[in-house]
Amino acid sequence: MSEQPFNGNANKPGEAQQKNEVSNLALHDKEMRDIAEPYEFPGAGPKWFYLFVVVSLVIAAFYLGRHMGKLDASAHIGFLEKGAQTVAAEASSPAAAAPAGDTIFTGKCASCHQATGQGVPGVFPPLVKSEYVLGNPDRLISIILRGLSGPVEVEGATYNGVMPAWAGQMNDQEVLAVINYIRTRLGENKAEEIKLEDVSRVRKETDGRAEPWTAEALKAEYS
Repeated sequence: MSEQPFNGNANKPGEAQQKNEVSNLALHDKEMRDIAEPYEFPGAGPKWFYLFVVVSLVIAAFYLGRHMGKLDASAHIGFLEKGAQTVAAEASSPAAAAPAGDTIFTGKCASCHQATGQGVPGVFPPLVKSEYVLGNPDRLISIILRGLSGPVEVEGATYNGVMPAWAGQMNDQEVLAVINYIRTRLGENKAEEIKLEDVSRVRKETDGRAEPWTAEALKAEYS
């Protein structure tokens, strides 16, 4: 049996192969570094497209300048002034300033005197065909402004209740509107309308009155 001399590389048969693989990877990495990244150069568009855009902008600018007042507000000054005058005229017109009498009546009076103005028998007196409504208008103005308390006879029936004073809750125009509605349009009432100066005058005349009216006081004041 012959003995072979000991060789230290005999137990490492794959070392040469490993070295070859490392060399191949290094070469591959070097080649990858040398190759530039792909790049696409943005080429210019067709010239006719740019020409079309320029021509369109020129035409649009000419049209706006010709028909839209050169892109400023000078062309609309007359329109704005006319609109402001219209608004001012509407605000100063009597129809715009005067409140609706029927609306006020519905909100402040109908809950007691009913929407028809017939009242509630034995509780709230009627306003239709009532002497207190169709008679001396100053008396009705005073009642609405300062209130009414105690027994009062209307159309042969006696009512004993309290009507609140509305002087602090309604201005002269509102009082005028509701009175004219009651006197001229509620039910069968067809009395003459009163004027705003009548309401202002009665308000001033009764300004110092703190207590509500009674039937006797009204009779003495407006006999």
